[in-house]
Amino acid sequence: MMTSKTIMYAFLKQTYDLYEKAQQINSRMEDNEEGIVESLEMLFANRQESIRQLEIFMKQRNFKWTAEELSIIAQLKEIDQQLQPLINNLHQSFFTQIKRIKQTKEISKKYSGAYQGMVTAGSFIDKRN
Repeated sequence: MMTSKTIMYAFLKQTYDLYEKAQQINSRMEDNEEGIVESLEMLFANRQESIRQLEIFMKQRNFKWTAEELSIIAQLKEIDQQLQPLINNLHQSFFTQIKRIKQTKEISKKYSGAYQGMVTAGSFIDKRN
């Protein structure tokens, strides 16, 4: 059976791994290696599982953090302060790029085939919306 201390060390390592991976990700989606963003997602999923396991320990009667665990929590807070802005910037950058791609797709749909031969009695019919 895992102890809360074991889970805390795993959680700390997962947070450091997340931070390192996030630093490797380029804010331009197309400049990233294939699978790097997905690997970040997997790290988040693993970290979430550790949080779930810690919540089970915290619900136990008379649960109290040890001095060593409090030290780990302090380290987690420190790395999280560096991780949050990095993740937020990546999220905002990716969101903007996806929005731009959707806009381009919509514009492309509007104009695709708009200038194909729609002529009636010498008049051009504009099919664009």
